[in-house]
Amino acid sequence: MVLPVGGASLANRARESILHSILERRFEDSRLPPENELADMLGVSRTTVRSALQSLEQHGVLTRSPRRGTQVHGRLSPSMVALQRLIGFTRMLEEQGYTVETLTNARTTTTPPDEVLKALGATKGTPVYAIDRLFVASGKPAIWAINYIRTDLFAEAPTEEQLAQSPFDMGDLLIGGGVDQALVELVPRKATKEVVKHLGLKPAEAYLLLKEFHFSESGEVLGFSLIHVNDHFVRFRLHRGGR
Repeated sequence: MVLPVGGASLANRARESILHSILERRFEDSRLPPENELADMLGVSRTTVRSALQSLEQHGVLTRSPRRGTQVHGRLSPSMVALQRLIGFTRMLEEQGYTVETLTNARTTTTPPDEVLKALGATKGTPVYAIDRLFVASGKPAIWAINYIRTDLFAEAPTEEQLAQSPFDMGDLLIGGGVDQALVELVPRKATKEVVKHLGLKPAEAYLLLKEFHFSESGEVLGFSLIHVNDHFVRFRLHRGGR
């Protein structure tokens, strides 16, 4: 069963609902129903379903052909869709069998790293929200993410609970609208004192840093994240299509 969708950005919501059903393995033989059946299940038009399916195909989640129809990609993994930000880190870790707790600490700073100021297009002294999120997997730290967002992008001062959300869920809070897409740079690093403290790695132990830029539909930079990943818990997989 595919759950109905509603609200703004129907194509995105349809994509999320279909992806949720895929990860829950609700489609027999990993084959999706025809577009008209999916449209009825979701309560949306075939055009909306087609847009959602095309997006999932572009992200390597689905394969489509006239003869075989629409099928789930044979090498799909939660880490692959997490890296493309189709699902969050909590869901990705849960799919691997972990019990996940998220510890959040949000603060305002006027002295973020120069790299952050450059990424946000901000000048020194610009107030920025720095939101620390530690994803703990079955009692052990797995991912430490710091999300940076300029305070002047919010329509009004957000609550602590609102700041604890993923940047991808802040659409209603931001003046320019929500995050439409993200660009991720993967950087091999060696653990510093701060990373050792948060992730429990050994000093100078190799790990993966994700530098993630968040863009609005118009191309404006909405946020920048530094995501430190303990690869004892997470191994990302990239999909590259043949076209």
